[in-house]
Amino acid sequence: MKRILSLLVVFSMMNTFAQQISDYSYIFISDQPKDFAGNKFGLQDLLNSKLKAKNYVPICGESSLWPEPAKSNPCSVLQADLHNSSSFLKNKLRIDFTECNQKIIASLEGKSSIKDYEPGFKDALNVALRNLPASNPEKLAVNNVTPKQNVAIAAEPVKSTLSQTQKSNVKTGSKAQTFSNGTLNLNRIHISENQFILASPNNSMPYAIFKESTKKEVYRVQLQDGTQTLGYLENGNIVIEIAAQDGSYKKEVFEETVILAY
Repeated sequence: MKRILSLLVVFSMMNTFAQQISDYSYIFISDQPKDFAGNKFGLQDLLNSKLKAKNYVPICGESSLWPEPAKSNPCSVLQADLHNSSSFLKNKLRIDFTECNQKIIASLEGKSSIKDYEPGFKDALNVALRNLPASNPEKLAVNNVTPKQNVAIAAEPVKSTLSQTQKSNVKTGSKAQTFSNGTLNLNRIHISENQFILASPNNSMPYAIFKESTKKEVYRVQLQDGTQTLGYLENGNIVIEIAAQDGSYKKEVFEETVILAY
């Protein structure tokens, strides 16, 4: 009975992961992973082909070369990382699928009794992907956040010069800043030198995407409902112009807050 219950739990977890992975279409495969760098044993090529067979769209390289939907919505992209988890006499690996908030939504593991490294790891990869579902993407909200420094998830570059002030305020790989309008608490997430996102820290749901315009510290803004408007930086605050029903605009001001840990 215990064994049956254990199997049910495992299958339940696999189904949960499967549903989450299959919500995505684009999967980023880093060309410089921590393990298996340089396409060692041909694992990245094999992963690429296996994902394509399941109707996913594998992407790699600089984000400026990504398909337009992936560039405009970085959080429609999952990151797949290969990890060597071998044990004595077993070639074993793990694939972590990470969403843009650095949350691992699924880990698939495979092992092989083949002792030679290349065929053994390829066999383990095939085992790990055996239960990977086909891509059946939902319409994911325009979402946040770039994976860490070794993976560049960025929106389409805008040819303009970022001021030194902005560079000092937003640093790649730095901890997210928190801003509040008195009702909403949102994280400011750096995507690229000319783009950042305000997003909920709780559920990865974005509030607005900011793309730098040709004017210093003025941004083209896309709200979560698709509305296009303008935003700008003012005295360290983030200001968004919100349209009223009469055609006028009001300012929505987000001030940086400090959350104390006890």
